[in-house]
Amino acid sequence: MPSKNTKFYSLILILTDIVVLLLAFSVAYILRVQYDQRPLLSQVYAQQYFLTFALIVPFWILIFAALGLYQSSTYTRRLVEWGKIAVGAFIGILLVIGWQYVSGQAIFPARLVAVYAFGASFILILIGRELIRLTRSLLFYFGRGTSRVLIIGDSPATRDIADNLSNTYKSGYHIVAIAGPKKTIPPGLDVKHYTSVDEALKNIKKLRITTIIQTDLYDSAERNHQILGAAQIHHISYSFIPGEA
Repeated sequence: MPSKNTKFYSLILILTDIVVLLLAFSVAYILRVQYDQRPLLSQVYAQQYFLTFALIVPFWILIFAALGLYQSSTYTRRLVEWGKIAVGAFIGILLVIGWQYVSGQAIFPARLVAVYAFGASFILILIGRELIRLTRSLLFYFGRGTSRVLIIGDSPATRDIADNLSNTYKSGYHIVAIAGPKKTIPPGLDVKHYTSVDEALKNIKKLRITTIIQTDLYDSAERNHQILGAAQIHHISYSFIPGEA
């Protein structure tokens, strides 16, 4: 996913998690206090309960951040993300219980509220993130937020990178053109092909390129500077992704 989209996506996740956590705490309170007639351990009024958790939520978000839940290396791997959400929800509940013990202030009106809060926070955060993931894929499908890419390179790595980024729904990149040998174009990928780097760079504006990805360093330093300079002149992103160590 393009870097600017990555930052925006992380911000959306943070804001969504804040709203979802407050919703989860509210659901937990209502389920136990309103729909369960058994006596409560402590009389905690709804307003007091909600304000307390509004203060706790930022610490919960910091726990999620420490677990990497706002990093692309996590939210692009669904099973890893689910596992970390479960761990984060559990640690968050332990934080609240520990705060209640140390402060001596009743936060949960009943023990079952903590169980409900854990379950609701995990399930609702998971659902929220899946909805965001679906929305992002739909936006990519309609060309919203994608980065139009020119890939430049001669090695087999050029083909591998093009193949990996070709799924726009997941990557957020739309490969428009490849400058290099014909063999660098993955089968079935419909892109503009240039055998000349110079010709490709001349058509940056025409193709509405927003990102250049270079996969090989040329022997000519002048050629490498030419590619980087073209990106700077057109005010577009430039990335060098080496194909070999």
